[in-house]
Amino acid sequence: MSYYFNVLLALLLLLPSVTFAEEPISAIQELGRHLFFDTRLSVKENRSCALCHSPTHGWSNTFTKTIDINGNHSTLNTPSLLNVSLFTHFSQADPTRKMIDTAITNPMFSTHPIEMGITPKKLISRIAQDSCYPSMFERSFGDKNISVERIVRALKQYLTLITSQESRYLRYRDGDITALTKQEQHGLQLFYSDKLNCSACHGGPLLNQPVNTLSHYQNTGLYGVPNKNGMLSYPIGEPGVRQYTKRWEDDGKFRIPSLINVSNTGPWGHDGSFQSLESVIESYARGGRKLSYGPNKGDGYHHPAKSTLINGFNITTNEKKALIAFLRSLSIDQDWTRYPFNSPFGSSVRTKNEHNSTPSCLHQQQSETILR
Repeated sequence: MSYYFNVLLALLLLLPSVTFAEEPISAIQELGRHLFFDTRLSVKENRSCALCHSPTHGWSNTFTKTIDINGNHSTLNTPSLLNVSLFTHFSQADPTRKMIDTAITNPMFSTHPIEMGITPKKLISRIAQDSCYPSMFERSFGDKNISVERIVRALKQYLTLITSQESRYLRYRDGDITALTKQEQHGLQLFYSDKLNCSACHGGPLLNQPVNTLSHYQNTGLYGVPNKNGMLSYPIGEPGVRQYTKRWEDDGKFRIPSLINVSNTGPWGHDGSFQSLESVIESYARGGRKLSYGPNKGDGYHHPAKSTLINGFNITTNEKKALIAFLRSLSIDQDWTRYPFNSPFGSSVRTKNEHNSTPSCLHQQQSETILR
């Protein structure tokens, strides 16, 4: 018996290794995947959606602020796309933007900032010239017609795949009391305590849902820059909701971010001005951030539009460590480097000034099994 077993084992070892692909995604999601990683969506063909929203950087990036097509910094940090399809508000500063479509079209077509700098006509022309895309559109929509509306629909469907709440915190919440350490459990208690009251703004399954009737947009006292009228305001170019409502009481109000996977999405703050989670907590503990030098010198504690919830609190060193440990327990347990989150064109993220040859769908089809 052992003889036949050894022969069978030897034969199995001679077989080529096989890597089984993950569960396939739909045709329209595959189309969206190609579009998400395709640099031809930018006018200079040197950036894709994945440059700013990198799978390996929490679907954000490590830049302090978004870099436009000309290499200039905008005024905002790049928000993560993780769970974006579950959001109810899709702009960091415009509270009227409640459809995900605009979160897709604005980066492509906006002129302030010029993120990708392409026009609808140019986009359609480029996609139509590729030998692979027409058939992908046909599989997705029933015919080969290429339009902005269909491009947006495909990208929307791909974004639904970028969804996960699988963390040790979730396992603990679902009953696995061993999922969190004692320190992390202490941090969880602090998070929901009346003393810190973090959950007043960071509630709900994504920890971005304000309680009661609170707005999804809040001023957290990051800045208090004296302007020419003697009023305290946020820096020029960062008015937040006020940019759209023109009301001073909305100055410095920005969307409450989700805290899922928060430790992997730094730098933090609407403008990426926090380099550590410790500094974020210190700002809240003080009741607003004070800057003693630089162009934005001032005290956010006294900003008149600051949320009434930001009053400061006392926190010990051990409590701060516990709170940060809890925030780190919100990290997602998922490999974002594998299909369908890897690029069908090879390297998923190119540097902002790199201009490689145009990606080819045909090349992708030949190498897809390797990339998976």
